[in-house]
Amino acid sequence: MSERLSSLLVPCFILLVSIYASLYVSALPPLWFSLLPLLPFILAGVAIFLAWHFNKGRVLILIFLLLIPKLYGDFDQQASLTAYLVVSCFCIALLSFVPERGFFNRFAINRILFVLMLVCWCYAIERNWVSFAFLDRTFFSTSVSWSTILLWCVLIISLVAIGLAWWLSGEIFRASGLVSIISLLIISHFVSSSIQFDALLSAQFLLWIWFLLMESHRMAYLDDMTQLPGRRALNEQLVGLPKQYAIAMVDVDHFKSFNDTYGHDMGDKVLKSVASVLKQYASPGRAFRYGGEEFTIVFRGRHLGDVENVLELVRENIEVRFVKVFDPKKKKEVEVNVTASLGVAFAGQGESPDSVLKRADDALYQSKKKGRNRVSTSSLPRKMP
Repeated sequence: MSERLSSLLVPCFILLVSIYASLYVSALPPLWFSLLPLLPFILAGVAIFLAWHFNKGRVLILIFLLLIPKLYGDFDQQASLTAYLVVSCFCIALLSFVPERGFFNRFAINRILFVLMLVCWCYAIERNWVSFAFLDRTFFSTSVSWSTILLWCVLIISLVAIGLAWWLSGEIFRASGLVSIISLLIISHFVSSSIQFDALLSAQFLLWIWFLLMESHRMAYLDDMTQLPGRRALNEQLVGLPKQYAIAMVDVDHFKSFNDTYGHDMGDKVLKSVASVLKQYASPGRAFRYGGEEFTIVFRGRHLGDVENVLELVRENIEVRFVKVFDPKKKKEVEVNVTASLGVAFAGQGESPDSVLKRADDALYQSKKKGRNRVSTSSLPRKMP
């Protein structure tokens, strides 16, 4: 729950600040006021550069979508609902369901062409180059036309779809997309001047710049397969540990034999299963992917009395967690489980984190020697005279 809501915290903050700032944008100094119409293009350029640098093709398409009302000179700020708004919201929601395929390749080009097709279609309809007479008829006995009803249906479906997808996954991209759709609705219905429009649109580009920076952090510190913090994050954690802490090493038993029997792709499924157990049961410790089939759990603070019980709980849940894998010999899926050996070391007075980590690793191999699938605790080092 906390991770899901935290993914929405910064996007909502940017939206609220931009709304507040747009109300007082007329109080800006004359120089800033004259530069504000250029700000969306500047921030869009920065976002496009970052999207290229981090190979994020979905963000590239999204930036173009947000630029549509700025590039389209006849954009009507007073329109209650335009086809461009619906196309933008629909495509933002759609992008949240398609996988990332990179920047300049056939996938990104095909998606850009699809968006351009929708934009051209909407432009043709607004210019009455293409018309459907039955859509201009009123909806039953109301004054609303069928075309307006259809546009609202597409808009609501897009909003609900991306909202549910964010709620189920907690992904930052979907959270940012949801806030972008809400922002487009605000821009289309409540903006009263072009300068307010520029301020709110600039905030949207700022939002996606923030997303790209968060993605760069995730790529650097998060293990892509297990979604646990990686070795770099562990090294930074070890630097800032308090005086009292404990480090545990976790190693999947007979993992090489498992890979030889079932294949490396099935081994990856096992590692993901072990990582999910660590996420669920390692608290108050923090789990990291150390490398290969090894994981590290760092416990910090004064309440270290339950560390061994927590590790025993982790070991038991790894053992009882079954994973469906494909057996190449039996030519069918089977359910298998694995076990793990654990070693833990408590920090001694004045002992370096590297030394504690080495003792935890030694304790891990003691568990291996004693028959595996157990937890071993390293003895505290002797105090220097």
